[in-house]
Order: sequence, then structure tokens, then C-alpha cells
Amino acid sequence: MNILNDKGGRLHLELPAGVADILPEAAERFIELRRTILITMAGWGYRPVQPPLIEHAEALARALPDSDEEVSFYKMVDRLSGRVLSLRADFTPQLARIAATRFAEAALPLRFFYEGPVVRHVPNLNGKRRELHQAGAELMGVMDPEGDSETIAMMVDCLRASGLEDFKVDVGQVEFFKGIFKDVELTPEALYAITDAVKRKDLSDLENALENAPISVAKKELLSALPLLAGGSEVLDRASALAESDHSKEALSNLSDALAFVDKHGLGAYLTVDLGEIRGVDYYTGIIFEGFVHHVGTPLSRGGRYDGLVGAYGKTLPATGFSIDILSVAEALSLQNQGARPTRSGVFIINFLDKRDEAIKLARTLRAEGVRASRDLVKRPLVESVAAAAEQNFAFAIALGAEGTPSGEALLIDLQKGERRSAAIEELTGCLQNI
Repeated sequence: MNILNDKGGRLHLELPAGVADILPEAAERFIELRRTILITMAGWGYRPVQPPLIEHAEALARALPDSDEEVSFYKMVDRLSGRVLSLRADFTPQLARIAATRFAEAALPLRFFYEGPVVRHVPNLNGKRRELHQAGAELMGVMDPEGDSETIAMMVDCLRASGLEDFKVDVGQVEFFKGIFKDVELTPEALYAITDAVKRKDLSDLENALENAPISVAKKELLSALPLLAGGSEVLDRASALAESDHSKEALSNLSDALAFVDKHGLGAYLTVDLGEIRGVDYYTGIIFEGFVHHVGTPLSRGGRYDGLVGAYGKTLPATGFSIDILSVAEALSLQNQGARPTRSGVFIINFLDKRDEAIKLARTLRAEGVRASRDLVKRPLVESVAAAAEQNFAFAIALGAEGTPSGEALLIDLQKGERRSAAIEELTGCLQNI
């Protein structure tokens, strides 16, 4: 169907690449998942904040956690002030600004959580979304590895509460990698080649980058092994035997302490160590972590320590935090539960009585009891109304005044089982309270 715009040309109704509509069934799951995650975060004693979607570009531009991902802001000129505004591409700079300006004198630590959309310009989409729906948390004012362990444990708790069963969280330490180069002078090009190869875990490119690099044989041996230093806690012993610098060894000790604290939370089984994970190496300042499942191509969640960011807004504070991509978690859950019958809920009220009063009263009573209740506003045969109720994912249909139903009773239709029976109208609320 061609629809013309005001100028007579074709109106483009298709969505831009990288964004999508969330339709009712998926949106219901999304809302419930978001609610579960936020309740879990609140249960850890974190407090909600809700920053605006737009800010002055200069404020947001102070930080982008993953500049290596070619992510940038959408910008526009404010017609009121003439200043450049940006749409939010990441929550963390906003939380850092809030901490530094609104809570400069507050007792530490600061514990905040948030939820909402972020919009990113991604030059090469490669299947990435431009609009993400995130929930996340930030812990500010704690340098101790117990702070890192709290955010890791809380992220695991959120993923577990969502219903995910087969997920893992990779944990790394970017300071271990940085320590390798503490006493080494490399050209920016040589350092980039090594860093890029480690990030991609490309052993061939890494070998080529190291071949003529002016670093010791021991460091080359460590860097060659780095993409393979992944697994359980035994990885820390292997890395310690290869490490030369005190900086790298201190990073390993810090990571070991944090892992031990996560174990005390009873969540250590979800973790794997990956010292070759060095994303955001110029932004993060310590432990980093990433949640994933093997059947979803994008990370479910990401986090890490970023001690330098809050200071950019006027107050020096150590900080760590994470964000969860709610739609990626929803996708993982959908694949995990593939084949499961959709969960139906609520009541669809079909009225064949001369007046609407009884139907309106029943709907109000059910809603007051916490039951999803809607009336059919279209006059049509019973079979068509029942089909509409099933299509809209209701659990039951109630027909008032249906042919053959005794006075004072209603026809109760179980849309999941396909069963029908008559019930006294005054008893309906009690029958349907727990659906």
C-alpha cells in the first residue's frame, strides 16, 4: 500500500535500521522483566534516579565507556539557547554528574540504580541496535574490591532473578594488561596493534604485532598467552607465574580478592576469569565484567570500575557499576523458553445484556482485586468475541446474558483449556482472583 506524504511523494512507514517496535506480547514480557530487575536492585539498598534523555552535548561528551565500539551521540541545536544538545547514549556520565553536583556532600557510598532508553549513532551497525533499553546500577565512593564484588554479585542476582538459567559472567582486570607496559616505551601505532589483537583474541595478528616490538621475551610470552588466559580461578596462578611488573601482580591480587567476595555471596559458580578481556582499556581502571549466554550474539550486561569519570564533573570518587540490556535478556529468555505456551492472564468480559451496568461493575470489581479486566466494546457473535479474547492473550472470557445461560449466571470460558461452564455472577470474582 502506497501512502503519499504532503509533497506527493511516498511516505516511508518502515523504521530506520537499528530500531524496532515492541509489540504487545513482547512488551508484556519486557515490562515484567524490567520490573523484576528494578525490584532486585532496590533489594540491594540502591536508590532510583531518572536522568533526562537530553543534556548539553559538552556534559555528556566527557565520557563514552566504549569508544572503540564506534558509538557516538545524536546531536541537535537547541532552538531556545542555540547550544548543542545530545540524546543520552550512556547513563554513566549522567550518574557521575549527579553524584558530583547533587551529592557532593552526601555520606558515602552512593548507591544508585536507573532504567530507560539510550540512543546511539553506530556508523557500522553490524546487527547492533541504535536504541537500547537499559537498567543499571552505580556504586560510588568505594575503592575496596568488596565494592567490585557487590556490583558483580548484584548483576548476577538480576540475571538470575530474570529466569535465565545458562548464563556466565566473564571477569577481567584491565590494570593487569596496563601493567605489562609500565616500563616499556612503544609507539602509539605499536601499542594499538598489540591491544587490538588482544581484544580480538587474534593470535596470528598478535604474533605479528609482537615480532619487532621492543619488549622483553618474558613480556612477549605473557602477551602471547593473554588471549588464552581464561577459565576458573587457576588462571590467576598461571598469570602470576608469567607476570613481571608489580602493577600487574597487584591487579591479580585485587581480582582474586573480589572473586573471593563474590563467592561469599554464593554466586561464584556463575563467574569465569578472562584476562584477555580488555574492552574499554582507556576508560576502565580495574575490574571489568560481562554477562552472556551462548545463544545470543550480544552481551546481556556489562560493567566495570571507572575511577576517573566522576572527577571530570568536579568531585573525585572511585566508582564501579554495570548496565543490563533488557531486550537482550528478553531475547535470551525467549530462546531459552522456546516452545513453551504463552502465559495468559486476565478476563475479557462480553456483554449481551440490554444494559452495560453489570459488565462495568464486574470489570471494576476485578480490577480492584488486581485482575486484568477488559470489556468487549464491539457488538458481535460470541464466537468472534471469544476469538478476539484468545488473540489478546486473556486467560478467561466471561459472557453475560449469553444465549442459554440461566438468569443470574454467566458463561465462564477457560481460554487455556478450552473449557466452558456456568457460574453465578456474584461468585465470579472469587473464582478469578489468582489469574
